[in-house]
Amino acid sequence: MEIKLETDKGWTEAIIYNDCDFEKFYRVADLLVNHFNLEFSNKLKDTDTFYWDFRYNNSELVLHYNIYIGISIFPKAFKVATEIDNISVIELSALLFKKLIDLDWSDFENGWTIGKKGSENGTILIDMEHSRGARVTLEKDCSNIPFAITLGIYGLMFHTHFESHLEIAKEYIITSKFRINKIFNLYDVPEEERNEFWQSKHDRQINELTEMTDTTISQEKPAANSTLPKVGRSWWQKLFGTL
Repeated sequence: MEIKLETDKGWTEAIIYNDCDFEKFYRVADLLVNHFNLEFSNKLKDTDTFYWDFRYNNSELVLHYNIYIGISIFPKAFKVATEIDNISVIELSALLFKKLIDLDWSDFENGWTIGKKGSENGTILIDMEHSRGARVTLEKDCSNIPFAITLGIYGLMFHTHFESHLEIAKEYIITSKFRINKIFNLYDVPEEERNEFWQSKHDRQINELTEMTDTTISQEKPAANSTLPKVGRSWWQKLFGTL
């Protein structure tokens, strides 16, 4: 999982999201202002396209949105952009992308579980919860397995993945959080508008989340309804209800 970089036009364009609505654009813009202390100097808006100019590391860049293309960042100078301009695009988009992945995640129970025994009988190293109802946990020394990652969307699915190396396990967590974010984005669609296309996309993203590699053991259970339950109950209750 990484940002898509396009250079075939003669400048570097970083695709942040290729499938999103206006609200996602405004959220990205807010991050640039509030977390990176950037200011937009000019805001051009068409029917289905935004061009918002800003300066980063002395480079003039553009935050762009198009309803068909998505959200991207590129140099305002286009083909006459300098090498520094193109590097600035890559640097900022990488930082922004990571911030977007982590935006709705926080330490589960304020970090109380770190160092405790996890569901795979290992020691918990990372334990993160999504504000809309999901959890990702990394454990080490799980019997004869070096690392185990458990992830779940409350009331929807649960999945366990095993790794031999810590860095690969951490990369898996980042990818999992990104995919979970995409699933939650689907729930922004009003329930009455969730047609067959929505359901197909939803099912595909669930499958992508649980089939990122072949070395996985997964267990899934459909949600009782399309509304995800609120957080606040125990781990297994959140996932499957009272057992």
